Amino acid sequence: MKIIKSPEKRKILNQLNKQFGITSLPYLLLKFGKEKIRLYSGSLSSEELRVLDKNLRIENIGLYFVKQHPDGFRLSLDSLYLFKNQITKNILVIDDEKAEQWFKGNDLLIKAEKSFKILKNRQDFIGCGKSTKERITNFVPKERRIKD
Repeated sequence: MKIIKSPEKRKILNQLNKQFGITSLPYLLLKFGKEKIRLYSGSLSSEELRVLDKNLRIENIGLYFVKQHPDGFRLSLDSLYLFKNQITKNILVIDDEKAEQWFKGNDLLIKAEKSFKILKNRQDFIGCGKSTKERITNFVPKERRIKD
């Protein structure tokens, strides 16, 4: 576990603003591994978290927020709900039929600019996928998919 300090947090926020319009991260950011970033809003201080990690080896704490890719960030399903009032960019509105395909774990054959896209059906954000210009790659975890 690595606690992300202010300069790196500002860089992350700038990238999230550029990608999705997110302008505020009022949480402590924790990095696990090379790619996953979690949000922590509990009552433990940074120093207390460091001591716990040193003595107990914390594997996970907080809410899984984003995965860092070489070409940007991919928001988790939970963070879509948490930041729904801030997300204003890279939104791709899809119909009910495509939403059902998405919930089943299928990629969507939609032509769109190459970037991470927030999928929206009706009034709800339903996922974050990566556009390859020809399709939107689905990252919904298997345990959260609708079974046929």
